[in-house]
Amino acid sequence: MTVLVGTLSIFLAAVLALVGVRAADASAARARAQLAADSAALAAVAESAPYGGGDPEIAATEYARMNGARLVSCICPRGATAMQVEVAVGDVTARARAVIEPELFRPQGELFAAAGMHPVLRASVEKLIAHSGGAVSVTSGYRSLREQQMLWTSALQRYGSAEAADDWVAPPGHSMHEKGLAVDLGGDLALAARLVEELGLPLHRPLPHEPHHFELVGSRS
Repeated sequence: MTVLVGTLSIFLAAVLALVGVRAADASAARARAQLAADSAALAAVAESAPYGGGDPEIAATEYARMNGARLVSCICPRGATAMQVEVAVGDVTARARAVIEPELFRPQGELFAAAGMHPVLRASVEKLIAHSGGAVSVTSGYRSLREQQMLWTSALQRYGSAEAADDWVAPPGHSMHEKGLAVDLGGDLALAARLVEELGLPLHRPLPHEPHHFELVGSRS
């Protein structure tokens, strides 16, 4: 009887130890997945900061990968000030949401970084933002050739070909941002479009699939 009880005790101890190890492994996997999700969401929303401008989903994918995860989904519209992602580490998934306030990144009294922008575009955007009551912000203005090259390289990696990438990012030397004739806006884009009409601003959205992208009227002629 004593031998039987001792054997059972050893067996139960082994089972409990195994359960403990598995619980620890599961907890570590959940923590790793959550860290990857948090990193991916923050990387995505950072592209809506004044010095961002890249593709938020590409950023989320890269940061998830660097943390040992894969991106499952990304509610990451370009120019938005809130992003939500889901990542997976093996069979464990985690979600995260990140929010940013672009105006907090700018020097006090400055609505947006206007260096390099056409004076008419700058004045129009300043008026639009002032009348929006803080509901609209600039997420990307003038870009250097180097900045456009970085965006183009990222687009090539994501879409696999120059033809597909060109639907979303202009090749270096061909972007209106490089000429100071375009801005990407974030926040309430419906309000931005309405203010353009109400205020009679010389702005339009020439790209149907990019509602955040505004250019000076006549800039492509």
